Amino acid sequence: MIRFLLTAMLATTSLSAVAAEPAATVRELNRGPGQDETFAYDPAIIRIPVGGSVRFEPTDKGHNVTPIQSLWPAGAPPVTVPFNAEGTVTFERPGVYPVQCTPHAGLGMVALIVVGDADLAAFVPRVSSASGLAPKAKAKLSALAGAAG
Repeated sequence: MIRFLLTAMLATTSLSAVAAEPAATVRELNRGPGQDETFAYDPAIIRIPVGGSVRFEPTDKGHNVTPIQSLWPAGAPPVTVPFNAEGTVTFERPGVYPVQCTPHAGLGMVALIVVGDADLAAFVPRVSSASGLAPKAKAKLSALAGAAG
């Protein structure tokens, strides 16, 4: 009986050690969490380990998730969550992954997914020279990277 209990305890411990971490949840909002903030991801900075996942939740309609190509890590697969759809994305490589809502990026609807021990110091100067990015999106990305670093 003791051997059975010990074996059961060890099996339970092993299984819980390999259980996947729940995905971080990011809500897509028309009204942001901050006062007078509109069109935002909440949270706007997400830190996950390599192999971690992010679940995008369309709390309000009219939003999607796409990569900011000019700042996306080289060789990393793109992230795309369609309009009004929930999607979970797993990140297998360390890096800083900036995403945007296509119609609201100009209004600052951007977020940073920081995977593993990504180098935010190297990311910050790239934001100011990024092509095709609206001034409000650049400003928010710079602020997010500064806050995350």
